[in-house]
Amino acid sequence: MEIDKIQLVILSILADSGAVAPGMGMTLKEIAKELNNNSDHNYSQTTVNRKVWALREVEYVASKLKVNKADMFYITSKGKSIKEVLFNGEQ
Repeated sequence: MEIDKIQLVILSILADSGAVAPGMGMTLKEIAKELNNNSDHNYSQTTVNRKVWALREVEYVASKLKVNKADMFYITSKGKSIKEVLFNGEQ
C-alpha cells in the first residue's frame, strides 16, 4: 500500500506522542487535533478517520482499549519500520 503524506504525519504523531502500545494510544480526535496543530491545512475529522483506518487495515497502526467508547490507536512495529524507511528515503 502506498501511504500519503498525511498518513506519514499520523504515524509520526503516534510515535512522537508515545502511542506505541495498547493503553498508551490516542483517540481519533486527539490525532486530528495534533495533525491540525502541526499543519498549514485543516483536515476534517472524517478525513483523519479514513486515513487512520486505512493504516489500521495494513497493520501500521492498531487499536485496543476503549476509553469512553473511543478506540485508542497506536503505532505498530510494522508502522515504525515503514515510517523510518520513508523518512530516510526523503533525506
